[in-house]
Parts: sequence; structure tokens; C-alpha cells
Amino acid sequence: MKFYNAYINQYLKLFNKAHPNTQIPKKGTRKRPLSPEQKQENKIISGIRITVEHAIAGIKRLGCMTQILRNRRPFIDDTFLLLSAGLWNFHLRTA
Repeated sequence: MKFYNAYINQYLKLFNKAHPNTQIPKKGTRKRPLSPEQKQENKIISGIRITVEHAIAGIKRLGCMTQILRNRRPFIDDTFLLLSAGLWNFHLRTA
């Protein structure tokens, strides 16, 4: 079983126990500020995470992914997800 890296916020620390490759940004305080290496690592983690968050928000723009689906056809939710992702990718390529 292969695990992928998970980039999460400070608020999802419970996810850290379930997933072994979790990347959480470091948190600095007034007494112990972050070192430049830790700041650089936080920038990399947040850059990856924000790209994924923008992609999810773009997929949700279609509306069928945010509404409750009351259709009983099999695999219709997968079809809507593929349609939403395809339209978002088309938008990114033409913009």
C-alpha cells in the first residue's frame, strides 16, 4: 500500500495519526521565532496546499459538486466530478 504526501493545516492535526506522510507547517512564537529554513519549508508546503485548494474551488464552481445529489443512477456522482474537473482544466488552458 503506497501512501502519498498530505499537506494539511494546523487545524487538522488528527489527520496526522491516520496518515504517515503528513506535512504540517511549523508554528513560531514570540519567544521562539521560526528560522529561515523553517520559513522556507512553510512556503513550500503552503504553495502546494494553495494550488490544491484553488483546484478544488474551481471544480466546485460548476455547482453540481456543491449541491446535494438526489439522483439514483449508478456512478452519476463520478460523472459529475469528471465533468467538473474537465471544465476546470479547459478553463485553465484557455485563460
